Amino acid sequence: MKRRKDGRGAYARAVCAIALTLIVSACNAPPNVVIVLTDDMGYGDVGAYGHPLIKTPHIDGLAANGQRWTSFYSAAPLCNPSRIALMTGRMPARVHGTGLNRWGNLPANELTLGQLMKERGFQTAYIGKWGMSGRFADGGVHPNDAGFDYFFGVEDFNDGGMLPDLPKTYATFKNAKSEYFRFDLFQQREAIENPVQQDTLTQRYTAEALRWLDEVDADEPFLLFLGHTMPHVPIFPSDAFSGRSLAGRYGDVIEEIDWSLGELTTKLDELGVRDNTLVIFTSDNGPWRTYYDLGGSPGPFRDGKHTAWEGGFRVPAIFSWPARIEPAVIDGMASQVDLLATIATLVGIDLPDDRPYDSIDFSATLVGGAAALRETWFFHARQGNVWAARQGRYKLVLESWDSIAKEGEPNEWRGFGNHVRHDPPLLFDLSTDLREELDIADEYPEIVASITSAIEDYEASLRIDID
Repeated sequence: MKRRKDGRGAYARAVCAIALTLIVSACNAPPNVVIVLTDDMGYGDVGAYGHPLIKTPHIDGLAANGQRWTSFYSAAPLCNPSRIALMTGRMPARVHGTGLNRWGNLPANELTLGQLMKERGFQTAYIGKWGMSGRFADGGVHPNDAGFDYFFGVEDFNDGGMLPDLPKTYATFKNAKSEYFRFDLFQQREAIENPVQQDTLTQRYTAEALRWLDEVDADEPFLLFLGHTMPHVPIFPSDAFSGRSLAGRYGDVIEEIDWSLGELTTKLDELGVRDNTLVIFTSDNGPWRTYYDLGGSPGPFRDGKHTAWEGGFRVPAIFSWPARIEPAVIDGMASQVDLLATIATLVGIDLPDDRPYDSIDFSATLVGGAAALRETWFFHARQGNVWAARQGRYKLVLESWDSIAKEGEPNEWRGFGNHVRHDPPLLFDLSTDLREELDIADEYPEIVASITSAIEDYEASLRIDID
């Protein structure tokens, strides 16, 4: 398998861009697109990314026959803002007009991937966790109003609607039952179950996805978005997978997600559309390490969900399109916010020029072997402001906290009480220090200055008022 690093070269990029245009225009039809998004899966939770115990043959097979990215970032260290960025190609700090990448409702006037694809003639379905707005009954944007013809899933995160007398502690989630969490399962706009029987969700999402694929018009392209509720705590494997994994209950949940992916790709083969279907597998953010064995692994990186350390943002990302993508490992940078521009190019959509986008098109890397174009990434913390930034191999950290802390106290839980403002900021070389442990800021003041300037320019761009 080829391994491609994030080299540079304007001439090479220009050649690849021309080649990509010729490839896309030569296709008789745009590719179908299947996006599988897990919830709180860590970088190191599958075999292809190094987990020694969890068996994920279908995910590993997708990686072996496609591109596996090693520096792919979620847009935020928690689900709502990262999903909004993926769906709109715009950072929530821009979407909400606050300059802060906070949790918030998907605005009704945002243009979504579903709407763009539907306008292009795609059949569209969203199955699973939506997580981009408040409750539909209170005005939250419904998937049917965001470009998706069909919806089967939940509006909420799976510890939503938690009974008020239950503490949010490890013990509570370790012994959780579906009845502890009162939220709805929807089919289209109709609530069909409350409380949701969470141990059935992965199986039911998969069954709905397969049923929908059986019913699509074979002469028209389709977009299927499958947003798994797992492995966000509380975790619930089905009876069929309970006790199967060597990695305990968490491993059971991941192995069931792997089974689901296998069912999807098998169905695509049966329908004769696999060769011209782009399958994307990734996670909305890093693992929730606050809950120990109920959460996942960041692999070789530091910490996880809610933090601006690498483990909170760096996620598995696999791209498979048998007709176009050659197997490779990609070390260049990209993010979920870049998926909109990338997919738009691959299916022949021109993004409107009525709003600024944060999405960078990396389609030339997927199908042409070009170097990834993203050179800088800004890490918005849970509160929404920029806590760190990466430029090439170097990462500057301005503020931080660690996610594992004392339970039972509101100011301590999830690490919220150990916030540190680093003055002077810390600098790490991620090419040699994946765990961000060796501060080298004193040795490279020019790099500290360069990244500091990039942060200032970026934050200034977020303060531009958009009519």
